[in-house]
Amino acid sequence: MFEQATIIGPGLLGASLGMALRRRSVSERTVVWARNPDRLEDCRKSEWCDQAEAELEAALEGSALVVVCTPVASIPRFVSHALTACGTGSIVTDVGSVKGEICRAAEEAGGEGAFLGSHPIAGSEKSGMGFASADLFEDRPCILTPTGTTDQAVRDTTRAFWERLGMKVHFMTPDEHDQAFAFLSHLPHLLASSLAHCLDGAAGNWTDLSGKGLLDTTRIAEGDPALWEQIMRMNKDNLLNSVKELEASLGTAKELIRAGDEDGLKKFLELGAEFRRSLGDGVK
Repeated sequence: MFEQATIIGPGLLGASLGMALRRRSVSERTVVWARNPDRLEDCRKSEWCDQAEAELEAALEGSALVVVCTPVASIPRFVSHALTACGTGSIVTDVGSVKGEICRAAEEAGGEGAFLGSHPIAGSEKSGMGFASADLFEDRPCILTPTGTTDQAVRDTTRAFWERLGMKVHFMTPDEHDQAFAFLSHLPHLLASSLAHCLDGAAGNWTDLSGKGLLDTTRIAEGDPALWEQIMRMNKDNLLNSVKELEASLGTAKELIRAGDEDGLKKFLELGAEFRRSLGDGVK
């Protein structure tokens, strides 16, 4: 599909992407850029990596596809650089979970390359190359966020790329994406961390008595704090709005409990159970 693809940042998503590119023969050559010398050496020893570079220009040279897989706060800078360094016909995309700021940076950058934001809904509370898997993207959703200036051919090619990796592609505007994922992803992570904070500060050493439910509801709090701070900061307004909605829901539950409203509380819990059942085993 591509003669050469460049992955900027070989973390969990970047390394998994490299593995998937090789397994599915999506790119004839895969080049990786990494700043860390140890990561460079790890890539050079990996079967899926054909070339690993510490110099960004060398990693970008000759690539038809560039995928920026760095922490989200640095994605706008790398996207802008790639767009100005790559030639006509090259496509630049990313894996960031906040799209508005990234897409605005791409539009301001200019250059001969074309950009279309991507958000593959794949990952783990774990991070780093050591947890990478070629199956990470299989049967998972991927959101593409075109703007009014996105060329149809770029949409089609980027969609085909992610579909070749086994993903189910959906389209949203950058603003729609950030509003949705404040509720779907960023708020749940904040809630898991807040619950962990609450329990850590509670009187008494009760965690030895906890069941599986506590592990389930706090699992994602293990996610990389530095990465999640960036995500929450970059999507601040939408996240604060989702927190406001959560506070209203908790306020309703609090008043039902305070009032001893058995029927009202039961209905509240039933609505929650019904919504959870509607999710099934995962996002379709």
